[in-house]
Amino acid sequence: MKSFYTVFVSLMSLALVVSCQKVIDIDLNSTDPKYVIEGIVTGGETTHQVKITRTLNFDESAPFPTVNNAVVVISDNAGNTQTLTQVAPGIYETVGFPGVEGRTYTISVSVDGKLFTAQSAMPLKVSLDTLEVLGVPFGLDTFKTIVPKYLDHAGVSNYYQFDIFRDSVRMEGIYLQDDQFSDGVWNEQPLFAGDYSTGDTAKVIMYCIDKPVYKYFYSLGANTGSAAAPANPDSNFGKACLGYFTARTRQQRSIIVP
Repeated sequence: MKSFYTVFVSLMSLALVVSCQKVIDIDLNSTDPKYVIEGIVTGGETTHQVKITRTLNFDESAPFPTVNNAVVVISDNAGNTQTLTQVAPGIYETVGFPGVEGRTYTISVSVDGKLFTAQSAMPLKVSLDTLEVLGVPFGLDTFKTIVPKYLDHAGVSNYYQFDIFRDSVRMEGIYLQDDQFSDGVWNEQPLFAGDYSTGDTAKVIMYCIDKPVYKYFYSLGANTGSAAAPANPDSNFGKACLGYFTARTRQQRSIIVP
């Protein structure tokens, strides 16, 4: 087991390079503001939310202005379609719309005479079995990090995203895994999200996502951590706007750090 963790610690230390704050990089052209659409459909839930804002000029520091009076429609490949209701500035929600594993979802957003569309296939859920705490030697100290354990589905490409909490406070960063080197086996890759102390409560939310959404967050993380000029991440809306649309599964586990 020590050699197994040694390999993963070496590999996953590279993740520290791309872990970053979740900030959408924007085009600095002050004459060309863009729409930012963030839409989520979650398996097992019936209320789903879409947030729409617009970018600011580079020298403006106010929050992104919200976009109201858009027409937002979500449909699936089982024939279900719903026009979302605006429930707050820039926030649109479904009512009684099922999120089902294995279905493909399409979103269309019509605003100011423009139409934006994206599609996302909800994967079958990979069960998050347990969490473990891994102690990693760091100088004279021991760095404690969290290891999610789950059995990957064999024969298909699986992509994972994680939200990580310490005592109910979300850890900043983008945390992703895939099964490129672990197809169909138990996955025990550590999540390097910061040091934990004895008595802390660690919570991990694991999302199963599709490849385009994985590529979006991967490029977002790599782009934010890069010293090169910023570029917009790979959105499944294409280049028409910023943001993403994801159909995902969700589950969570917690552990008290020993």
